[in-house]
Amino acid sequence: MQGPALPQTDTSLSLADRLLRVFWAPRQSFAALGEDPDWRDWFAPVAIVCLVGILSHFLTRDLVYDPAAPVNQEYLQSLSEEKRQEHLGTLAEEREKAWTRVVVGTFSSLVLVGGILWLLARLVFSREVSYRSLLVVKGYASLIIAVEWVLRTLLILVRQNPVVHTGPGLLVPESMVRSVAGQTLMAINLLDLWQGVVLGLGLAAVAQVPVKKAVFAVLALWFFFVLGMGLLGSLVLSAGPVPAPGAQS
Repeated sequence: MQGPALPQTDTSLSLADRLLRVFWAPRQSFAALGEDPDWRDWFAPVAIVCLVGILSHFLTRDLVYDPAAPVNQEYLQSLSEEKRQEHLGTLAEEREKAWTRVVVGTFSSLVLVGGILWLLARLVFSREVSYRSLLVVKGYASLIIAVEWVLRTLLILVRQNPVVHTGPGLLVPESMVRSVAGQTLMAINLLDLWQGVVLGLGLAAVAQVPVKKAVFAVLALWFFFVLGMGLLGSLVLSAGPVPAPGAQS
């Protein structure tokens, strides 16, 4: 017998209150949504993430896309003259336009992850839920990405190095970079793990399923995603030199 997935809370919380509580009391945020959340509940957090990501791009682009940066120089030296000139052009173009991928990527992730959560609710937990309510879940959880943008920006500016890690990739030695294990460790982002937990809590609230089961389902999918990224990264790197950060943005 299953009881309510989350405790009832004050449904009069403002949008700003709900967004802020995602960081320390996400269960309260989701429980306060009600049965028919407003479109602003998914749009506002995603817009915030886009603004923070765009600001991060403009604050760090002189380092990330600088051809003279050691990491970019190392990659350029591994290329033929033709490829080198092509990559220099790519760096210049990315320096000006990469911010657009922040917007496209953020909204694409909203649509894709919202759909995955909807499938989990319908197929795994057999719950009738609206797609819009799960867009809101992803929208709220996306605020964790804003924290990641801020952290990455600070690390890049303080270290004056475009290569930063927010997970065990920091400990991967050069000898392991091309291996599946090394790429898997580098694909692990602790802030993504935090976001996964928040997504699970939101799924539990919207679909009215046990919290532990919802969080486990989301983190299991994240785990397989990380494994896939590790395998793919290893296959790509085995075919050539390790791309510079500007080449992978």
